[in-house]
Amino acid sequence: MNSFNRMSIGRLFLVSTFTVVVLWGCVVFLSRQPTDSALLQFLLLTTAMAVPTLLLLWRCNETKFTLPFWWILISAALLRLMSVAGDPLFEDDYFRYLWDGYQTVTTNDPYTKAPDTFFDQDVPEPFELILSFINYPGIATVYGPVSQWFFGLAYLIAPGEVWPLQLLSGLGDLIIICLISRLGAGNALLLYAWSPLILKEYSLTAHPDVFAVMFAVIGILAAFRRRALVAGFALGLALGAKIFALLIIPFLISSDWSIRFWFRFCTAIVICLTTITAWFGSFRIWVPEGLLAMAESWLFNSPLYYMLLPTLKFQTIKVILITSFTIYAMAVLYRRMRRDYIDHLEGEDPDPGKSLSSRNGTKTPWNQTKAAFRGDWLFALFLLSLPVINPWYVAWLLPFAALYPRWWSWTASFAILLSYWYGSNVGAIGADSLRLPTGVLLTEYLLIILAPVTVWLVRRYRRSV
Repeated sequence: MNSFNRMSIGRLFLVSTFTVVVLWGCVVFLSRQPTDSALLQFLLLTTAMAVPTLLLLWRCNETKFTLPFWWILISAALLRLMSVAGDPLFEDDYFRYLWDGYQTVTTNDPYTKAPDTFFDQDVPEPFELILSFINYPGIATVYGPVSQWFFGLAYLIAPGEVWPLQLLSGLGDLIIICLISRLGAGNALLLYAWSPLILKEYSLTAHPDVFAVMFAVIGILAAFRRRALVAGFALGLALGAKIFALLIIPFLISSDWSIRFWFRFCTAIVICLTTITAWFGSFRIWVPEGLLAMAESWLFNSPLYYMLLPTLKFQTIKVILITSFTIYAMAVLYRRMRRDYIDHLEGEDPDPGKSLSSRNGTKTPWNQTKAAFRGDWLFALFLLSLPVINPWYVAWLLPFAALYPRWWSWTASFAILLSYWYGSNVGAIGADSLRLPTGVLLTEYLLIILAPVTVWLVRRYRRSV
């Protein structure tokens, strides 16, 4: 046995944690520097983070060792705390978060007036500079009402500062880690906890999607335990943060054939959404002007749209792809409901809540029961139907990827970071400032396809010899 094989898992975990912390510390340091040449360094550092992670997981798999949850949680908390010391990288969306927080607290209405209406008005000193950096100042906002509450909370902690929102995002992400552990994630939880994409988008850049994902996963866990009211309120809050959560609701309803569960679940969602609407005093919050503008004409990092644009109109492509995804989702849902209804009629309807286990318990976890659904595939195909695929959108499928670890999903979590190699991040200006080079797009999606194919070929070869 060589020294590597003799090394205990505990020592290997410490070495791996130290390596990941150092690499992420370099990213945090990089975020505080001028970013003219930082993109290549960022990509190299984040790619290097995969090495200690995969080595540790390979060793655990070889020895059948289950990493203690607290090891993962403490290392994850350290990485997220480090991120608060950094600045958002390669994005300026956070100026909008800060401005929306100011508007939410002072006017309770970030949806009516666009930032450009304040250009000739007096605003508090820190927000004069923030106002000048907001993208698309003619658009009021694209963010949901629950996200606005978190922006407002960050404003109350420290007006005009991004660190409170980074801290809140990091806490929300730690809650997600705890929740997916309770749902039955094994050692693959480490992939989520140490994911550069998650760290960058949530803790460093403070994207509000983290709050939508957090409430969505709370809803999944609560529905699995048949706590209909909690599940309904959680999904209502998730919808209030981002409309993506709508995809999850039919799969939660179909997991229980009790009319009482359906009624309580749907009632809780309606009450939650009604309360949010009453708080802001307008239905405009559910279809923000900015969201409509984005859906109308924006195109970024979407391979199917780029492939079809030479032959079809943009709106035609959108109708075809979204309709195709809807048919797929309805077919999956129909098969699921048909299977569960037959089981229900035959009396094979065990309480799913009693199957839930602690991470090291002996009962059946969520991802091994009929209540589970492949959210990784659901969100992956949904994203492919969209004209815009931002890196933080991919973060939606990663909690499911921790429950169903596959090479394609975790390769995607690294490859999607290549999409930051667009115009303004590499010095382009004007019309090219938001253009993603074709070579980068091809590399990104070829990596996602080739990774699982390569692993399959290697495994097939090893079996043959």
